[in-house]
Amino acid sequence: MPAKTRFSAQDVIDAAFQIIRTQGVEKCSARAIAHEMNSSTMPIYSCIHSMKELEEAIVKKALDLLIHYETQDRTGVSVLDMSIGYILFAKEEKHLFRMLFVLEDREYDSQLMNKGQEYAMDALMERLNAFEPLDGFTHEQKKDILHRMWIFNHGLAVLLNNSIIEDMSEDDIIDLLMDTGVYFMVGVRDRETIFAQENMEDFKEIVRKRRDSIKQTVS
Repeated sequence: MPAKTRFSAQDVIDAAFQIIRTQGVEKCSARAIAHEMNSSTMPIYSCIHSMKELEEAIVKKALDLLIHYETQDRTGVSVLDMSIGYILFAKEEKHLFRMLFVLEDREYDSQLMNKGQEYAMDALMERLNAFEPLDGFTHEQKKDILHRMWIFNHGLAVLLNNSIIEDMSEDDIIDLLMDTGVYFMVGVRDRETIFAQENMEDFKEIVRKRRDSIKQTVS
């Protein structure tokens, strides 16, 4: 009978994940994984069929951690809790967030990431549909709010992840998300009324004329 291997595929995945989590994806190599496992590189190649398999397993593990953040009960409002979890993940798990959402030279299969993002958006929409303050909103209006909040949440997450703005406590993040959510809700609900006002039409016309003038100057 062949000798029982000392390491498993999960050992390799966990070691690689720990390196990325603490040092960044650029520090993750076969040699670094072997060092983390206190072994040679041989178990890595004997336990893992391909680097693509390892990359996908790491991404799945990171997504599972993100989902854990997003499903924690923090305020009792599930749709708000998901937003808070996403931003806290970016703030506290800087390297994992960058691996998933920031790095442009990712080599792993994007299909897995797309599935993860689709899951997040579907889950948010499901929770938004159950959010009582939006009972009078149409499905399209809810999608509009979700889209705008996603852009805002991701922007805030990237700013905190890169320490571009001053660090925020969890309470500060909650207050900002609640205020911004109210602005989006009111804006989407009253958009037609707001933009029907004469001064708004004047403002849009001024912007259009300036854009046309800039385009002509550039061309």
